[in-house]
Amino acid sequence: MVELSTNFVTALSGVLDPDEIILDQEKLTPYLKEWRGRWHGKTAIMVLPNSTEKLAKIVTLCAEHQIAITCQGGNTGLVGGQIPQGELLLNTARMSAVRNIDPKAMTITVEAGMTLQSVTDICVEHNLLFALQIASGGSATIGGAIATNAGGMGVLRYGNMRAMVLGLEVVMPDGKVWHGLSGLHKDNTGYDLKQLFIGSEGTLGVITAAILQLFPKPANIITAWCGLQNVEAALQLLSHLRTNSFSQISKFELISKQALSVVLKNLSDSRAPFSDAHAYNVLVEFETDEFVAIEEALSLALEIGIITDAVIAKSQKEADALLALRENISAAQKPEGAAIKHDISLPLSAIPQFLQQMQMVISDKFPGTRFCVFGHLGDGNLHYNLLQPADVNGDEFLSARDQITSMVHDLVHEMGGSFAAEHGIGIAKIDDMQRYKSPVGLKMMRAVKQAIDPDNIMNPRVIFKQPN
Repeated sequence: MVELSTNFVTALSGVLDPDEIILDQEKLTPYLKEWRGRWHGKTAIMVLPNSTEKLAKIVTLCAEHQIAITCQGGNTGLVGGQIPQGELLLNTARMSAVRNIDPKAMTITVEAGMTLQSVTDICVEHNLLFALQIASGGSATIGGAIATNAGGMGVLRYGNMRAMVLGLEVVMPDGKVWHGLSGLHKDNTGYDLKQLFIGSEGTLGVITAAILQLFPKPANIITAWCGLQNVEAALQLLSHLRTNSFSQISKFELISKQALSVVLKNLSDSRAPFSDAHAYNVLVEFETDEFVAIEEALSLALEIGIITDAVIAKSQKEADALLALRENISAAQKPEGAAIKHDISLPLSAIPQFLQQMQMVISDKFPGTRFCVFGHLGDGNLHYNLLQPADVNGDEFLSARDQITSMVHDLVHEMGGSFAAEHGIGIAKIDDMQRYKSPVGLKMMRAVKQAIDPDNIMNPRVIFKQPN
């Protein structure tokens, strides 16, 4: 636990208001538990500054007293990096102001504690689009999304968080503030420093504000759901739609039969798109008003055997219902018992072989395992989730987590993929970093960390394996 000297607490009290310092363990409890219950933390203190100035003073004091910091936004992370294990917990939730919105430049400047949904809502008022959409958008914060380089369903068209960040304001490990909120599209003056902090998971500094690139709000969105016999057909469908000049595909989501079934079983008011179940399904979203052209393209795909069924939403209500089937897969898995989850990416051409080969290996060693596969097929990112067999105790299944994860990640690595597609490393995948990341790559990353945070006070347990 953080040892709080009298001098440190006194100095901190001189910087923050009383309600910005939380010492009561009961009040701390909600912030010390990962939302799925996988990680539980501990800390003697949490601070909730409401300005960059205050946050910088906190970090300065921590540097002077050699007190380590764990950063936390909306506590929606999936790899445990936001859960402290003794460090001071620095929560940015109270830094949630909009500093500027420029409809002409299509940019917005917001503080790190603003939620993604809040940014989306503000942009709608100006007929603009903030393109990052993730299931936890109502709680996840801008700072956290940048620190983890979040992805989501719109990556195919808009890119991940990295593509939307034009500038950053960051408090460095010594408490100094880097003012990088220029918002310029072109600034070729050496290293692009903001890129160091995007995806750094709080290990290099605390992101306090960002300038984000916005987009024109689509005039019309067409949503379709297709049934397919296999993943090869899904890839053929993606190619078929692109070939037919549908460059405005914003979502192309794969949903396995098992993934859909848990939603239909556990989500009230959900309805199957078709009367017959299909081995795989694809949710595809087009930002266009060419309804007839899309209908013709899907009819042709049906005629030549790429898909076996298709439906196009005729209203926003129907579109929302289809999208809900995809968005609620993670939540719908909870009632099914234990799950071993993987966030992986692969070259598109390797995905069918990976799924076939992996299913054979796991089914052989762990009979009855249910394969709940879904994800962003358009950019190669799969959520490869394995549910406990019906006749196996959940704890028994979870006891094989490390073995199963190694099997999955070994094959991903062999096929040229990544074991961490969009959720980051946190504390969950530190051993994987050692196993799969190239020694040269790790050496460069450690050199950056050492140069910027030589005392290792910023999220010290995250990403890197610590020396014994």
